Amino acid sequence: MATSKAIPGQWSPPAPAVALPRPSRLVECFVAIEIVCQVSLLSGALAPFRVVFRTIVFAISIMLLLMLPGHGKQHPAARVAFFVMIVLGLSMLNPGVNNSLSAAAEFALYLAVLAPLFWVARVRVDLGELRRVLMLMWGFQVLSSIVGVLQVYFPAYFQFSVSTVVQGQGSSYLAMEHFQNAFGQIVYRPMGLTDTPGGAAAAGFFAVLFAAPFFVLDRRRWMQMATAAAMLVGMAAIYLSQVRVMLVMEVVCMVTFLTLMVWRVARSANPLVGRRIGNRRLAALTGLLSLAALGGFAWAVGVGGTAITERVNSLTSSSPGEVYQKNRGQFLLYTINDVIPEYPLGAGPGRWGMMFHYFGDPTNAKNPGLWAEIQLTAWIYDGGIPLALVYLLAIWFAFRVSYKVAVNQRSGELAILGAAIFAYDVGVLAATFDSCIFGGGGGLDFWMLNALLFNAAYHTLRRTRPAAARR
Repeated sequence: MATSKAIPGQWSPPAPAVALPRPSRLVECFVAIEIVCQVSLLSGALAPFRVVFRTIVFAISIMLLLMLPGHGKQHPAARVAFFVMIVLGLSMLNPGVNNSLSAAAEFALYLAVLAPLFWVARVRVDLGELRRVLMLMWGFQVLSSIVGVLQVYFPAYFQFSVSTVVQGQGSSYLAMEHFQNAFGQIVYRPMGLTDTPGGAAAAGFFAVLFAAPFFVLDRRRWMQMATAAAMLVGMAAIYLSQVRVMLVMEVVCMVTFLTLMVWRVARSANPLVGRRIGNRRLAALTGLLSLAALGGFAWAVGVGGTAITERVNSLTSSSPGEVYQKNRGQFLLYTINDVIPEYPLGAGPGRWGMMFHYFGDPTNAKNPGLWAEIQLTAWIYDGGIPLALVYLLAIWFAFRVSYKVAVNQRSGELAILGAAIFAYDVGVLAATFDSCIFGGGGGLDFWMLNALLFNAAYHTLRRTRPAAARR
């Protein structure tokens, strides 16, 4: 049978367009499961299953890594993350390991936290999916901030079950987690939708930070009012939680976001950016943030009493360096002066934190459990100086990518969301000097959001590339 050929000069129908695969909703589902597991921890009836709910999200992250097909365009930090796991795997041979089960559990935790760098690349993410994921996370954190404020107003109705790990610290520790509110009641530092006293501070931090890009991008009146309310309640939750590091982080992150936006407006000739953001909009955002900071403080003092004023005033009682040294700086000095010289190649994975609490052998007197208050200490325990350096390199790649997206001249909304994630990255890095944030859900969210941003930028900017650049 002869095959028909097009005659030169004669019209022929155009070749059918190749349809791009639809963006995946997988990350949204993952975040929804994360939220459900977090809320499940608040029920006293589910207390016997706390370990299960705490590990479900990490188990799913590993499952997606192993089961999702394909390779995709991976975040530049993914290659470094691979070496993180190699260093950690070699550290499992360290004779200082407490037991093989806790070491394996620590290895699995690192794998679950870093896994989004790999499995997010295997699904297609566009700008809309990035926006929906951020909106879902932001909405939950706003709700958690509201609950945190209500816990100080009405502790009898909104106080949830406290983590068994916190309860196990003893009565003296629990006493430090209480304060007297303005109504004379002894209440926990607000937990929000977590099971840890003071947990509402992290919710408030996220609520305020990501309200900023939504305020800039969304011109609907009701959304403008919602973002303004979120900033106010988020700041109140931070003050009431009395977590001073979150207050400092909020200020630093918002200054970072505003600086990136001002720099972008000053340098960009993109009309899309001109329509989205401008001097008036940024001035309004700056003023709104200032009002939220002052109004949130007044609100918190009115509900929380003098304990809030005393806690905030302690930030200015001495220089910032002295304040940090009196609180968390001692742990940094201890790590530099004692931990690193003693364990330059690590003490063995699984000797600190929840993995030791759940899987460690407390009867092993030769290699007992260790205590880590800041992330550097945890990295040194798990893999020594090599692990700390490689992990910090991966974080640097995350910073590099989010910064490049934020200042890209060919993107509008994506750049604004990228600036918010870059500011968020700054906050997470600062949190490593106060906690072991990469040893749990905070680290998983960090890598998931950065992988999501890179994936969305890859698919969005590739389509909007000028014709001259595609030749």
